[in-house]
Amino acid sequence: MSGRVDVLLVDDDRDEVDVALRALQRSGVDASVAVARDGQEALEALGLEGDGEVRAPRPAVVLLDLKMPRVDGLEVLRRIRAADAIADVPVVVLSSSDREADVERCYALGANSFVVKRHDARSPGAYIAEAVRYWLSLNQPPPARAREGRGREPRWRD
Repeated sequence: MSGRVDVLLVDDDRDEVDVALRALQRSGVDASVAVARDGQEALEALGLEGDGEVRAPRPAVVLLDLKMPRVDGLEVLRRIRAADAIADVPVVVLSSSDREADVERCYALGANSFVVKRHDARSPGAYIAEAVRYWLSLNQPPPARAREGRGREPRWRD
């Protein structure tokens, strides 16, 4: 990732990525989107590989699929929450699963939202654009000074 990144979209399904990108374009949401095709690419894009030093631009929100090859979404979520520099970045889990156990596990690991993927032929991906609009336009993030002063207090349960 280089330059401004509003959204990091992490999904291994090319069709789902295409639907999301088209929905964002159609909705008029002004967002710079970076795509990671699996969890390993997401960790690399976030600078969470190697020495763990975050060097990449900080996304405003991460849209994260759960079931992916190499590194799954749960591990990506766990690593985001463990990295002080990006621990407070909102993570929206986008999953085809509506299993209660998956929802509970994601919230226990610190997900900000869990959205079940929908297939609507009339407005494909509109729910993704709505989620992005919320996190980029409507949500009021904590002030930077509050994020900086957090230190190492307890975070999310594993």
